Amino acid sequence: MIDLYRKGLSISEIARQTGSDRKTVRKVVKGEPAKAKKKSKSKGHHEHKLDAYVGYLKKRMNDGVYNTRKLLREIQAQGYSGGLTQLILHVQPYRPKHQESAVMRFETRPGQQAQVDWASFGEIAHEGRQRQLYAFVMTLGWSRAMYIEFTVSGSTDWFIRCHQHAFEYFGGVTQEVLHDNLKNAVISRDSQGRVVWNERYLDFARYSGFTPHACRPYRPQTKGKVERGIGYVRQNFWCGLHFSDLADLNQQGQDWANTIANRRVHGTTGEIPFERLAYEALQGLPGQRFDTSIKTERCASRDCLVSYDGNFYSVPATWAQKMLLVKETEDRQLIILNGLGEVVAQHSKRPGRHQRVIVAAHYAGLPVLAHQTAPAQAHQVVSDVTLQLDLGRIAPTVEIRPLSVYGQLSAVHHD
Repeated sequence: MIDLYRKGLSISEIARQTGSDRKTVRKVVKGEPAKAKKKSKSKGHHEHKLDAYVGYLKKRMNDGVYNTRKLLREIQAQGYSGGLTQLILHVQPYRPKHQESAVMRFETRPGQQAQVDWASFGEIAHEGRQRQLYAFVMTLGWSRAMYIEFTVSGSTDWFIRCHQHAFEYFGGVTQEVLHDNLKNAVISRDSQGRVVWNERYLDFARYSGFTPHACRPYRPQTKGKVERGIGYVRQNFWCGLHFSDLADLNQQGQDWANTIANRRVHGTTGEIPFERLAYEALQGLPGQRFDTSIKTERCASRDCLVSYDGNFYSVPATWAQKMLLVKETEDRQLIILNGLGEVVAQHSKRPGRHQRVIVAAHYAGLPVLAHQTAPAQAHQVVSDVTLQLDLGRIAPTVEIRPLSVYGQLSAVHHD
């Protein structure tokens, strides 16, 4: 500015060329000292508001919680009255660094596609033992509405059951469902790369009215909407979460989906998923519900017991040492069928482990010794459908076997 002024340029011309204010130019060329800038009151005010929560934020970041919207909800519940921007500025330097590769976004028509994925979430104590914990997530391609359910099994039956729950949650079925090549859906691919489908899943797809599609191998970004949904669950819901059991976890997950995930303004669509869901144009649900029972084959023991999920359930003596089908319904009823599909026994599923649920009539006509009594270590439970009879006089002594024996019997049958 001084050089230009010495060359004879006016203050206005110098201001135009330098992009500065004329008052600033005048002060510079006249040699007037610049006044020190006053500190912004608003910045200090906001920082002061956040100061009381710095310790809590540090603890939560040590727990892996960096999602600022989740943190904002938590400190607001404690009385924080500041804004999100200051919280973002505070958290940003602590975030783990990562780099994402570029992809091309593919958008679908309303009602066209849902994307599905399983994700592992460690372990959970469930009914007396540690179990693997999985999250099933379905995201609708157009509205971005999301359904989440946690399970302790990644079986095909549970995969189908979660699909059914998701369709009921959304109120309809999409034209197609996209997922990766997990065994619940894709058994293999032939020499031409064509999919060999899991027959039970394919039956469910046909019954429900959608076409399944599998991603190309090693291309998980093809279903990027649900992949990002899994990440959103981990960052906004899961991190730092406390729950008492599986039921509590699923209740919290449903509440989160209903009040936060599906009611936020989505970063891509700029709209609220629940509001867009009304325009998804989903296909109607079938008139009769698909059978979502969990099915497994079991060989009844010599002492008329079927092992299922850590407990033992009696069957009529005529079915001892024979292969039977056990179906667990959604209301926790165990229906035991023979090879012709006929029901031979039914029980309410018991929690815990190493219990024997006995129907006294199943042992009718078997020879017993008058002095025999039911062993104390058997933990026998009289089923609700029986008369309150003396098991010591009716039921034979039950041989106690490790669970591995029943697993071996089942494996021999499958071989």
